[in-house]
Amino acid sequence: MKRGFYLRLALDGMRKNRRLYVPFLLTCSGMVMMFYILYSLAYSPAVRNMRGGGTMAMILLLGTVVMAVFALLFLLYTNSFLARRRNREFGLYNVLGMNKRNLGRILLWETILSALISLLAGLAFGLLFAKLAELFLAHMAGETAGYALTVEPRSMLAAILFFGVIFAVLLIVSLARVGISKPLDLLKSEAAGEKPPKANWVFAVIGVLILGAAYWLAVSIQAPLTALTVFFIAVVMVILATYLLFISGSVALCKLLQKNKSYYYRSDHFVSVSSMAFRMKRNGAGLASICILATMVLVMLATTSCLYFGGEDALRGECPYDVSFSLRYEHPEDCDPEVSEALCELAHTLSDGREKDLTAYTLAGVSGLFRDGVLEIDGYSRFADLTSSASVLEKIRTVYLMPLDEYNRLMGADYVLEDGEALVWSSKKAYGYDTLTFKGCEPIRIAGSVEDLPFRVSASDTLVTLYCLIVPDWTARATELCDFTAGLEDPLIATETLQLCSFDLPGVPEEEQIRITEEIVQTMIDEQKRPDSCYSMGCKTRAANRTDFFSMYGSLFFLGIVLSIVFVAAAALIIYYKQLSEGYEDQRRFGIMQKVGMTVKEIKSAVNAQVLTVFFAPLLLAGLHLAFAFPFLHKIIRLFGVLNTPLLILTSVICFLAFALFYVFVYRSTARTYVAIVSAGEEGR
Repeated sequence: MKRGFYLRLALDGMRKNRRLYVPFLLTCSGMVMMFYILYSLAYSPAVRNMRGGGTMAMILLLGTVVMAVFALLFLLYTNSFLARRRNREFGLYNVLGMNKRNLGRILLWETILSALISLLAGLAFGLLFAKLAELFLAHMAGETAGYALTVEPRSMLAAILFFGVIFAVLLIVSLARVGISKPLDLLKSEAAGEKPPKANWVFAVIGVLILGAAYWLAVSIQAPLTALTVFFIAVVMVILATYLLFISGSVALCKLLQKNKSYYYRSDHFVSVSSMAFRMKRNGAGLASICILATMVLVMLATTSCLYFGGEDALRGECPYDVSFSLRYEHPEDCDPEVSEALCELAHTLSDGREKDLTAYTLAGVSGLFRDGVLEIDGYSRFADLTSSASVLEKIRTVYLMPLDEYNRLMGADYVLEDGEALVWSSKKAYGYDTLTFKGCEPIRIAGSVEDLPFRVSASDTLVTLYCLIVPDWTARATELCDFTAGLEDPLIATETLQLCSFDLPGVPEEEQIRITEEIVQTMIDEQKRPDSCYSMGCKTRAANRTDFFSMYGSLFFLGIVLSIVFVAAAALIIYYKQLSEGYEDQRRFGIMQKVGMTVKEIKSAVNAQVLTVFFAPLLLAGLHLAFAFPFLHKIIRLFGVLNTPLLILTSVICFLAFALFYVFVYRSTARTYVAIVSAGEEGR
């Protein structure tokens, strides 16, 4: 044969099947582009040099892995649509004298051409949009980036190698499919269709039960830590139930509709329901895939956008003061009141009297497993074994001891307590016991409760239930607790003694707040106002933490947008290929119906009935998944410090409405292609 013969056949086949190949190549190019952008940003020096760049790079690298796994699975899935349409053509080549080796050469050239087009277009657009993505990411993280265009050879090489492997796998799968097929089977592959499966009520019921159990997990778990531990279990259950419902449940639905004579024996319903029942097994898997992709998009965008737009609230929750200092001591008796006074004086002097809500206080804190009024603070190794149980995690309590005289001074109160008594403050529900005992120490009798504390508690402290005991004999109690934990071989956590000083700087620019903080720290060191007994002095400013917060939340939101674009494009391609492949399968049947009197208007009516009956089910079920996952998502974002429930509701509703509009647009567009194909009848083949 002439040189280039198989190349011309491959080009001609791709040109004639451009309805299939153009969307496929666009999708491959888009995935190459997204892979390159994520990979290049993950290793970009500009990103890593930003404040919080290490966190952003880690998140982007994780997104690259997710992107790579999804690209492999999805391209294998969509390649099956291409193969099914080309089977008849290859069967004809086989009958005309070509052997399997000749067909393999055509497939090889088609794969090489597809890979070259995808890689060249994807890398070109990746280079074009990588800088724009970097600028967008920097803006979301509250940072700045240069405008110099850079090329990342490592990222290009990674994209070429990875997608080269994917196309090699696609070629192997296609060669294997053609190699095991007989010429007659290839010729009749499109007309073969599928036998209408029987309604499997057992699997349908199992799907409903699994989905109900997953929904129950989502709405019944109250604590964020427990929600996090069962997250992946619930996700797997939802995915499994969705496939069972669409594959088995949809068949059962078609059978029920066929038994309803008043509904079934109408021209539009008869055609659509019969068509769906004829190939529902493959239909169900495709619809389930669309539903899962839609749910992933909704969950990702709703949560990441809520985290990003609620980042300021989360920052204020984690940093309740503009500036906070903490000095840690090994023993309560080492606490020096003069140190707190020195910090307060420096804050007043160096801020030119602009400080507000200046608060200095002393705490002794410890965490442990709380059972019936007793806090167990011994047995770290035993506790570590128990923490595999989510229910045990929710029994952890953190308890602070605060001096009564400090509480009265700061709150303007006049409480009087006897030694051995305490007032209690709880971050969650009221304390329900008459005593609180640190295991190994004397019990403390609860004389009453207080509603407020003289200082603001950070959100991270309230992830577990926090108790604050206001005691008159603080030094004795804290010393007893400290000595007890110090004498344990494996304490759960050592007692921590803290002197804290916190204040706000309203109206002061953030750069100046950081400067004032640094001056206070340097003055404490230079003037030796930090005692030797203080083993650690830390400071936390809201201004300094802002970049770290928004670098993480911004990169998560950026990754959510990128992956959502990929998943939305994948869902659109599945819908398009389903319409296209089913249009070609139905073309002969509708051609026969047109010959016996069915009009184009009736064809459109049948298509619309099919849309309303089945193809909006993935959207509705995805919305239902999101609704039941809402309590679950709310608990998860609480772990990130975002407590704004109305914001999560708003982002969830907006994401669902936006995706619904996109879904309607895509389906109406692809439905026109379906109608055009089946309306052409046999002449269009």
